[in-house]
Amino acid sequence: MKRLMLSVLFIFSSFSCFAKSYYFVGSHFPAILEPNPQGDATGLGADIVHEICRRLGHTVIIDVMPLKRALKMVEQGKADAIIGPYKSLLREQYILYSELPFYEDPIVFYTKPSNSVTWLGNLASLKKDVIGVIRGWDYGQEFKRYESSLSLSEVASVQASFLQLMYDRVDLLLAHPRAAKPVIERLGIAEDVIMLSPLLTVNQGYFGFSKQRELGRFIDEFNREFHNMLISGDIVKLNNKYGLSFVAH
Repeated sequence: MKRLMLSVLFIFSSFSCFAKSYYFVGSHFPAILEPNPQGDATGLGADIVHEICRRLGHTVIIDVMPLKRALKMVEQGKADAIIGPYKSLLREQYILYSELPFYEDPIVFYTKPSNSVTWLGNLASLKKDVIGVIRGWDYGQEFKRYESSLSLSEVASVQASFLQLMYDRVDLLLAHPRAAKPVIERLGIAEDVIMLSPLLTVNQGYFGFSKQRELGRFIDEFNREFHNMLISGDIVKLNNKYGLSFVAH
């Protein structure tokens, strides 16, 4: 009996040595990451992180904050990881991305039906228009090529950008439908805005890990469990829970 108790104690102690607590951050992205009325992080990204850490025997803390602050915390090593960032060359300097994305966002233009904006897929045609953008967002490589020649109005949120459009502070704005739809409904402006085509780009959202932290083993385990959840269909089920679709890459 004594030998059995020692064996159990040894196993428990070994497990405790590997069990860790990880700190994830992210910004308010509808269906991906948002606080509930109690202040707890919910959404597809939060669900995946909680489930993977549960399977690995780790605990996790998730905080929701403005995007630029979340990115800065990962860059400085004050957080282990960020939920949902798009890839960019700048971010790759301080972020190690998960092997696979877990959601996709088409980036599109919105404007008023009365605005005489012509969008045929060429950013050069918009040099005379004021474009609303959200601080910290990445709009793809094509946008970066033209960014310095465009008139941009940067604000902190999607709602602020739509309010600018309503008050004629901008001629059009860039956002993705997942974030735009709840704002349009909340402001009651469904009849006052239109979505233009073609789309500008499609961004994929990942889990991003800080290069300032020693996370090699955890990242490998995280990627492995995500792959397992993908094969089992759990990722698809979680996407369905939030009315999202997912294409495996």
